[in-house]
Amino acid sequence: MFDRGVDYPTAVASYDDEGVDAAIDWCCEHMEDGDTLTVWTSLKSNLRNCSQLEQLVNRHSNVKHVIGRGGGSVRGKGPVLMAWADMDDIGKLVRYGGHKIRALCVITWNEDAIRPWVSAARPTVLGDGSAWEDLTPELDPVVVEAMKSLTRTVNHNNTISGGFEKDVVVSTLLALHDAGIRMDGEAMQGWALVNGWSGKNPKHLAKYVEDINAGKRPRCNHVLRADYIDNLRRRAAKGE
Repeated sequence: MFDRGVDYPTAVASYDDEGVDAAIDWCCEHMEDGDTLTVWTSLKSNLRNCSQLEQLVNRHSNVKHVIGRGGGSVRGKGPVLMAWADMDDIGKLVRYGGHKIRALCVITWNEDAIRPWVSAARPTVLGDGSAWEDLTPELDPVVVEAMKSLTRTVNHNNTISGGFEKDVVVSTLLALHDAGIRMDGEAMQGWALVNGWSGKNPKHLAKYVEDINAGKRPRCNHVLRADYIDNLRRRAAKGE
């Protein structure tokens, strides 16, 4: 059964006073008794860049600041407010604390750095939403079916940079490419983050796609059935 998708609410906020205030309010609304609100930044010093977040951390005992550079794991169950994160940061956070996340809000710094995630997650938009008027084009339905199959097959506790997981992922991507089916690495990375992939695996996935689209053929030892792509197309057609 395909059930690895994110099961908590998500939001994206603009980096201005309105957006940051709305992000804090949104996270507080998703807190329950005994929860901890986790504020994530890449570096400890980043917190000084935003007075609202600095005051939030310093004035409340149930608000904890975690540093992405130092691991950035969620310390207690509750909502997470990620300030100026990119898709790789989201993947790492989910890898080491996904089961504790009750809700996730990301404050932007570079909209393009998380546009594929926003396109896939369709989060609540807080503050200035003009950056999200143009989203990443939807994935080819056949690619989506392939990604669902990989999500069921891959052991997500392992890296897809080697071993069985690499063989399965690379053979699937090569089959899609050889069949002339368009793949967008960043869009697939965003989809993977929303559907249970974590750590560096979404990033590895995007890199494999980039390499294959550039004409490279990463080595793999897995052989797919001759009718694999046809089966994907049939499943995609049924989904439509």
